[in-house]
Amino acid sequence: MKFSVRGIATTKKIVLTIALALVIAGGIYVALGSGRPGVVPNESQSSSSSSSTALASFSGGAEQPKSTLDLFGNFSRMVVTIGYVHFADGEVQDKGESHFSYAVLGQGVLNSTNYSKVQFTDLDSKKSGIAWLNPMGLVDRVDILGDKNYTGPSALVYSQAFMAPFSLVPNLTHNATILSGLQKTAEVMQSIGPTKMNVVTYRLAAPSPAYSNYTLKIATVPGTNTKLAVYWYVEDPSTSNTLFEVTSVTRA
Repeated sequence: MKFSVRGIATTKKIVLTIALALVIAGGIYVALGSGRPGVVPNESQSSSSSSSTALASFSGGAEQPKSTLDLFGNFSRMVVTIGYVHFADGEVQDKGESHFSYAVLGQGVLNSTNYSKVQFTDLDSKKSGIAWLNPMGLVDRVDILGDKNYTGPSALVYSQAFMAPFSLVPNLTHNATILSGLQKTAEVMQSIGPTKMNVVTYRLAAPSPAYSNYTLKIATVPGTNTKLAVYWYVEDPSTSNTLFEVTSVTRA
């Protein structure tokens, strides 16, 4: 059957998640104060795989998840929620909520290259895909479950529909620009799914013309230096509210 990106997630979900990821990854912030697609048959070219829940190529432990590849090495499973509200003239024009998860499957070998295999799921549409990440963290192949395996430019397109929400995590975690405009307001121990973490909340000292609310929560795994952005909420006073939250996370 012909599989489309709409089959993975709705257009709104894709636009929202990719836009958010690009804004954060590209460092575009408002001041806080003032080729032909390649297709390969299912089950082909895979010479070996592992059912391990952690990636053998990662050191884990106290390594900081500064990229999505590091993120998958430190945390084997994660579930996130993204919500948004768009309004105009004081009335809600559009709103929605999306839920995504990933699970690290282990290692796979393709054309003599070792890959890290991560399964992503759109929990609303129940569509899943397995991304094959090379040692540089780039996706060379995506297996859309129930459909085809994609390589080349198509692999990038399909993987972004799943991976964009999770690229927010490392970029928010280590963004000194954002933290410099916020102040610490609370610190508590909190269970995020099966993992207990020390969560520090940062907020704007006062509303600004750019944001009426800007909240970021950074969690630390007890006994390590591993940090993780688990909550991000932004209120634009005139156009929109955006929420990103890690609702469950499992250590590798």
